[in-house]
Amino acid sequence: KKDEKKKGQKEKKEKKPKKELKKEKVTKTAKRVHHVALASQTTFTSAIRPINDTIVQGCIARNKEMLAAEHVRHLNAEAKNRVEAYILDTRDRLESSEDVSKVVTNKQKAELVKQLEKAEEWLYEDGMALSADKYAVKEKELRELGEPIFFRLAELEARPAAVSAAQEKLESTRALVATWAEEKPQITEDERAKTLELCDNITTWLDGVLKEQEKIKPHDEPAFTSEQVGKKLAPLDKAVRVLSKKPKPKPPAKNETEAKNETAEEDANATDADSTAEGAEGAEGAPEGADAPAEGEASEGKKDEL
Repeated sequence: KKDEKKKGQKEKKEKKPKKELKKEKVTKTAKRVHHVALASQTTFTSAIRPINDTIVQGCIARNKEMLAAEHVRHLNAEAKNRVEAYILDTRDRLESSEDVSKVVTNKQKAELVKQLEKAEEWLYEDGMALSADKYAVKEKELRELGEPIFFRLAELEARPAAVSAAQEKLESTRALVATWAEEKPQITEDERAKTLELCDNITTWLDGVLKEQEKIKPHDEPAFTSEQVGKKLAPLDKAVRVLSKKPKPKPPAKNETEAKNETAEEDANATDADSTAEGAEGAEGAPEGADAPAEGEASEGKKDEL
């Protein structure tokens, strides 16, 4: 029965007519986009405006101008301060140092003080706000008057100290050269003679300028300076330093014949030493009665003779 029902259902399904699909044409409308440039105008209703490139570049330019002006102002102020500082420092040194009177006359001192006072008045009147180069000119004028005085003051101590050090250096160098003949044979006689000649030249120059300096007054230009003494000693110092580091000459190279002869002598000496050592060992190892037969033989020989 079940099979019959299934067959009936299948037959009913097969008998149903199929619906026909109808195709219809559909037309679609294409969309077109048109671009149109619209004219616009910006209107600001407030007092504050937005920043644009023109304003930014203008601000940068003004900032550079301000920095340049500040740099110039700083240079001018420094130059002016140097002039003022030199005036005050020079005046203080003239009044406080006791040795200044040794290297300056009353006329020279009065002239310098007068120029310092004029420069101070100028600084607070006509020179109140000037460029740095004009302040530099004024400072140079004052230094040309004051620096020679203070240079002579410094040389009062520096020059005798330099002379004393130079004389000690010359003495020690001559003593050192005297030891080179034995301690440093690699330094030739000609090199030693040149070193001593340098010492003699410096001594001659030093004696001459010392005599000239004795004739010159302390407030006049010195005959020589401590710096000149150091420059005179520089070639001598260099020569001594180079010669002291000169290495000893290497021993001459031995030829093949000398090397063979030395090797043969060493071998012969070694052989003699070995034989001597063996003989000593044999003597120590012999028995105590080893010499007795020899004595007995000698006594028997005497009996035979009798």
